[in-house]
This record gives sequence, C-alpha cells and structure tokens, in this order.
Amino acid sequence: MSSMTTMYPEDILEAPHESAVARSSRSILFVIDQLTELGGAERMMFELARQLSRQGYRITMITFRDSPSPEAYTLADELIILPLRSCFSLRAISVAWKMRSIIRERKITLAQTYFESADLFGALICKLSGIRHICSSRRDMGLLRTTKHALLYRLCTPLYSRVLAVSQRVAHWHQQQDSVRPERMQVIYNGVRLEAYDRPINRQQVRRMLGIPENGPLVTTISNINPWKGLDIFLEAAALVHGEYPDTVFAIAGDWTDLEHYNHLCRRMDALGLSACVFFLGRVKEIPSLLLASDVFALLSRTEGFPNVVIEAMAARIPVVATDVGGTSEAVIDGATGYLVPNEDYSQAAARISTLLSDPEQRNRIATSARQRVEKEFSIDQMTKKHTEVYDALLSA
Repeated sequence: MSSMTTMYPEDILEAPHESAVARSSRSILFVIDQLTELGGAERMMFELARQLSRQGYRITMITFRDSPSPEAYTLADELIILPLRSCFSLRAISVAWKMRSIIRERKITLAQTYFESADLFGALICKLSGIRHICSSRRDMGLLRTTKHALLYRLCTPLYSRVLAVSQRVAHWHQQQDSVRPERMQVIYNGVRLEAYDRPINRQQVRRMLGIPENGPLVTTISNINPWKGLDIFLEAAALVHGEYPDTVFAIAGDWTDLEHYNHLCRRMDALGLSACVFFLGRVKEIPSLLLASDVFALLSRTEGFPNVVIEAMAARIPVVATDVGGTSEAVIDGATGYLVPNEDYSQAAARISTLLSDPEQRNRIATSARQRVEKEFSIDQMTKKHTEVYDALLSA
C-alpha cells in the first residue's frame, strides 16, 4: 500500500457511486479501536490488508480514535475515521448511523474486528447493518478487559461467524471465558515478511545511527513501554549479564506509551549502574536492521498473545530468550529454537542470555533452527492463506 487517503464520513457519503465490479462480494471491512499506537496487532492488520488487496479483495478500514500515528499513513490506502470516546454516548448513535451508511454504500459482506470497541459496538452495528459474517480477532488473554467487557463479550459471542485467535493458549482462554463453540474458533498465527531479514547490513553503521556503541555484544528487546511488558525484569537481567560480560550493551526499542513507567525504569537503570550500557531508543522504524545488528533478543513480558517480535527475531536468525507466557511457547521450542524462562525470573533469563553470549556455536545452531521454523510455520504467506480460507468459506456459504 503505497499511499493513503484519510477519510471522514462526509467525504465518503458524498463520493460518487463506485462501479458494480468494485462492489464485489469480496468486500471486507476491518474495524479497529485505535491506530494512535502501532503495536503487533495493528501491523498484522495492515499487512493482511495489503496481501488481501493484491488478491482482489476490496478492503475498507474504520478506526474509532482520531489522530492516527503518522506511520499509519504509509501502511494503508484508505482509512475512515469515526471518532468515538464512549460506546454509551449520544455520539455513538451518530457513529453507528455513519457506519451503517458506509456498509450499505460499499455493499460490504464480511467484517473483521480488532479489540474491545470494535468487537462489541462495531460488531453489533455491522450485524444490524446487514453484514452476514463477522470475524473477531483475539490477540491476548483479556489484558485490558473490565467486568463490563467480560459480560458483553459473552453476550456478543453469537454475533461472530468465526473467532480467530493468534495462539492455542489465547483460543483456549476465549473459549472458556466467552463460551465460544469450538467449531467457530480457529487459530491463525501471525506472520513475518521473510525477505526483510535476508538483506545484508553494516552492523556498525546501524548501531552508530541508533546511538548504540559499535563494539560489544548487543542484547535487544522490542516493546512499547508498559508495565506488562516486563522491561523492569529486562533491566534486572541486564545487570546480571553486565556483571559477567561488562562490554555487553542493551537496547530497548518501543514507544514511550507510559511516561510514568518510563521514568520508573530510568530510575531503576541508574540504581543498577546501567546508565552507560542501556539505551532507550524510542520508536525504531527499521526493526529488521536493529535485529540484524543484534546478538541476542530477549522478551520478558508478563503476558502475551503471540508476540510478533519473537518470530521477527527468529526470522533474523537471532536467538531468543523469552518468558513462557501466552502463545510464546508455540513459537519458541525451548532449547531448540530459543529459550523459555519462567515469568518474572530475571536470574534464569540472565543465565540463558549469558550462555548464548559465551557460546557462538550454540547461538548459531539455535538461530538457524529458529529461522527454519519461521519459514515453515510463520510466514506472511501462511497467515494470509489461512485468513483467505476462512473468508472464502464464509463468503461462499
């Protein structure tokens, strides 16, 4: 998707009618809560939309929060913004009416929803507007759910033709919590664009551009700065590794989405004496280059659905040390394609990182096996193929 048009409802409803060919039965609506921060789910949505467009699907995107990230403008052809602060407000009635008009104008026959507002409010409006099939994407195990959400999800479960989970663990959790029937649940793993990790780079140049020392082993983590991402655990592990390998440097790449937590991390970094070897990079646009310039990747999250960054590191042939949470163990085979450590156990995480730094042969063996696993199980082509199988089966029913 090379360009993007941001559209508000007035632009759409006054637009000329499109041809009957464009309004085919392969017209799909993606609905997502927000695009102000682009995490793994948002990026996978854009990647899927790009691949579907190439296969002849007509994709419409709606988001419920204003001011999308500037990066979103490079990832989609068109984005319809329907600002909505609360699904229980007068504004929601206006948004619902505009959604209905868009759906009918474009003759949309299938919707794919992401996150709470889209899953609940969005799915209900889609169904009332005549969309026969709704697929709900489940990315985590209720990380941000409230009691109200738990009740509403159970009530809305009959709306979904399919619930698409990013891992077996996520699928099991939603089956239990939301009473999703097994025949309506399907696991589709995230995918990674392999060719992005096959190009040569100048490691020193990449590190220099990012402000990281050019020499010494580099241990990287990638996540937005939130308490559940375990960056405090990463710092504790870094302190132990640094004590054993003083020339090691550590990079943390991700949006500073929680400034209070960021300040807490900075204070802890100073207390651990890591100020000269830990680098907060903020948002990094060229994630493949950062990974290719790294020696070990660590993700010590407290919760995950299925972490994209883990399979991205595996695609880059970088050995992974990750906490055994959510669907991470469905990507990382402990001892074969990386290492799994218990949640909160920074001591064992440090030990695994140190083992990899001290043994280049083992590091290369694990990295090679990891890449082979990604090629077989977690490519973009595999992810797209499984989505199109679901969509085509529903649209032809």
